Amino acid sequence: MSNTAKNAVGSIVAVYFFVSAIVLIKSSAKIMGVTLARGIVMLIRDTTSAVFAGWISTAMLHSSGAFDSIVVAFTSSGVMPLSLSVAAIIGAEMGTTVTPFLISIIEKMKGKGESQASFNVTMSHVLYNLFTLILFYPLELFFGTFTGIAERGSQIFLTVPWLSAVPDILDVVTPWVDPLLEVIPPWAGLIVGGLMLIVALGAVEKYMTAIFSMPRSWNLIRSTFTRPKRAFIAGFLFTLLVPSTTVMVSLLVPLATSGVIKADYYILPYILGANIGTVFDVLIAALATGDPIGLGVWLVHFAINLVGALIFFPLLKPFSELTQKVATYVSKDPRTTLIVAILFHVIPASIILYYYIMT
Repeated sequence: MSNTAKNAVGSIVAVYFFVSAIVLIKSSAKIMGVTLARGIVMLIRDTTSAVFAGWISTAMLHSSGAFDSIVVAFTSSGVMPLSLSVAAIIGAEMGTTVTPFLISIIEKMKGKGESQASFNVTMSHVLYNLFTLILFYPLELFFGTFTGIAERGSQIFLTVPWLSAVPDILDVVTPWVDPLLEVIPPWAGLIVGGLMLIVALGAVEKYMTAIFSMPRSWNLIRSTFTRPKRAFIAGFLFTLLVPSTTVMVSLLVPLATSGVIKADYYILPYILGANIGTVFDVLIAALATGDPIGLGVWLVHFAINLVGALIFFPLLKPFSELTQKVATYVSKDPRTTLIVAILFHVIPASIILYYYIMT
């Protein structure tokens, strides 16, 4: 069997276990019911704590797709309130910036190439997600804007006749889930499902990246950085093939360091396209629940990235100038770089701890 065929089979198997993980998480959550709800509420009590829980959780998992998929499964099971799920989705976007930032630090430690260029890529990703967090968090906190989008979206999906049939089909292809939950406690099912989901999503990224071979992808990426619209479309299409914003943005870091990419002006459009492309793995998770509420949560994920693209696409030039200034500051010495890296985890963790103690 050729390497391409092996990678294709590996991708199919990984997608199967990804969907199976969603089924296992949902079934376990239903069994745990009120007990699980109490545990979640203890950690996530309001919009603010949910936003920063999404941030730190995604930073630790290094995958917004994995975290958002778990949130979708919890919401559809009725153990996580819709408003808190929406807030967690908003915060998760910021958590995706951690891995590219760490890769930039590694590139700088190697002392090869232009570390400044790698931080231009990283800070484009960081600043975009930070600005959208600053914009969207108050809208949700004070007006419940995105919860409203999820509620209206779920009402629309209620009219989809085939949606309720999706879980039945999945029960047929995952007959081992119910017998497994008869021999292990539901909390173990949650852990196994979560680990399975993370591993499966990582395997999808691995096999699809191998299919979409590295030298070819580098050449294609380099050819896209000539026009903003072309970079946007490339980011979208590449992330459909490799369903991870983290992976596809991280690919740009060594390219920038080696000098393959020099057009900083076109980095943001690529990121905007990649953010939209990555929503489809969460869509699979939402469809796996067969619940309109789950699809409503997915719609929030999609809306955040779509609205962010509409806002920032006209601001490419000033955004690029700001990014270069911030990147210069962050990469000027190891101490500053280390402090910023630590803040990625300390800020959300501190806010969650404060809310836990004070409420």
